[in-house]
Amino acid sequence: MLAILAGVVWLAMVIFGWGPYQRDPVQMAAVPSATVTEMIVGPQTSTMTPTPIQTEIGAQETAVLAPAPTYTPSSTPEVLPFVLDGEPEPIPSAMIRPKLGCEWLVIAGQVWDLQGDPIVGLTLHLFGELNGYTIDTYVLTGTDEAIAYGESGYEFALEGMLSTSDGDLQIQLVDTNGIPLSLAYSLQTFDDCQRNLILVNFKQVR
Repeated sequence: MLAILAGVVWLAMVIFGWGPYQRDPVQMAAVPSATVTEMIVGPQTSTMTPTPIQTEIGAQETAVLAPAPTYTPSSTPEVLPFVLDGEPEPIPSAMIRPKLGCEWLVIAGQVWDLQGDPIVGLTLHLFGELNGYTIDTYVLTGTDEAIAYGESGYEFALEGMLSTSDGDLQIQLVDTNGIPLSLAYSLQTFDDCQRNLILVNFKQVR
């Protein structure tokens, strides 16, 4: 019994630090206490870091000027409703207009449609410069004065204008508003009583 009692006393001394088993206060202070650190893990935020773009310093942007497109006119003449019917033909005025003397320059002819029938009421425009005079005059087809050339005849009679020229006078068919119905054709004239009447005929092509 004594032995059991002695064992119990010894165990109590060990547990509670009595007697020789008493703990040193200095040693107890040196023993670090366990510290529990609570780590709070929050939601993670994804952050995108912009990648810097390297720019070459001193680089200059040069504007290249391209040449403007050049318009080249077509070599093909515009197709208008009327064209010359053959080449102008010089003849003596005495053959058709015997009353006109040799000092007269006459430009005359006829105009036909697509079927070859005469067209009355079309306008002819004669213009240019001859012997220092400006010529700018109009006549109609089918007038009484030009009936000698045909049903659709026309005539320009220029007194005292007989002379030699090439391209100084031009003739053209136009409508009542002056809009061209044909190209303007250059005429050649002669200081010659045997060639003082120039026959210029027109025909419709479309």
